[in-house]
Formats: sequence, structure tokens, C-alpha cells
Amino acid sequence: MAGEVEAVPDSLTGAAGTLHDLAHDLQAGQLDLFLLDWAKDPASHSDVSTAMRRFGEFAHDQYQDVVALLSALATRVQDSAVGYGTTDDAVAEDFTSLLTGSTFQPADQRTQ
Repeated sequence: MAGEVEAVPDSLTGAAGTLHDLAHDLQAGQLDLFLLDWAKDPASHSDVSTAMRRFGEFAHDQYQDVVALLSALATRVQDSAVGYGTTDDAVAEDFTSLLTGSTFQPADQRTQ
């Protein structure tokens, strides 16, 4: 059916792992704010130093937000994968129960 969405727990788990790895790699490569101290007066003009500091702090804050967002998203996707897996297990259990607890009766032996 066109437009139908299928959730595959293994695929969700893989996606969650990828998001987690991306957040980890980004966290490891973030800019250290102490590097902006090299641009302080007298190494550069005070206006340039101030602008660089302001931009660096803003970028650092945004960077931390992205890492936190990716980590949270990875957790939510992982939780969804567990939820779908639990649902799949419950449906499989119910179906097995139906099949093992049922008996076949030919049509002529059935009662109304």
C-alpha cells in the first residue's frame, strides 16, 4: 500500500546507534573556548577580539545544544525500538497461543 510506514526494531536500533555515535564524535571534536584567548588584545584589535569571543561562545552553546539534541533523539529512537520489539513479541505470543490452543474441526462437525 502506498504511503504505508513499517517500523523495524533492528533498523530503529541501528539508527539510534548511529545518532549516538554522531553525538559522541561531535562532542569529542568541539571547540575549546580557551583558544579564543589567543585572539585577545594585543594580538588583535579589541573589537575583533570581542566579536570573536561573542561568536565563539554562541557557536559553542549551539554546538552543545546539537549534541544534547542528538543524544536525546538517540534515546527516544532506542526506546521506540524496544517498544516495537516488545509489541512484536506480545503479538507473536498471542498468535502462537491461538494456534497451539485451537483444534481444527471439519465443517460438517462444527456446531452453530
